[in-house]
Amino acid sequence: MAIIIKTDNPHLLLDKIYDAIDNKKVDKWVRTNDGRFTHSPLLWKNEAFFKPQIWVDENELRFGLIKRKDRKHVSSKLYTVYHAKFIEMLLANFDMDFFQVTATAMKTEPDDF
Repeated sequence: MAIIIKTDNPHLLLDKIYDAIDNKKVDKWVRTNDGRFTHSPLLWKNEAFFKPQIWVDENELRFGLIKRKDRKHVSSKLYTVYHAKFIEMLLANFDMDFFQVTATAMKTEPDDF
């Protein structure tokens, strides 16, 4: 259930995402102290997290879904909201910085749940 972004410069894209979220240029997402992202509307905040990981050899920036520690499972609804809203944010703000984004349906590196 990862988001995989194909880009020529995954480090730069991640830095741009951090900057936009930290400086409130992108709304509805916040960064945690350890560099993960969570959806900020009250209903969804801290329900799950995206952990970024750069795969240099593949020119990929990946976001693995991390479940909240007290959850046994990630529901389809939670997965759907997080993935759809994060991809929407990427397309609306960083479409010139990548050429493909994919959401996997099954557990994929670097998912951790």
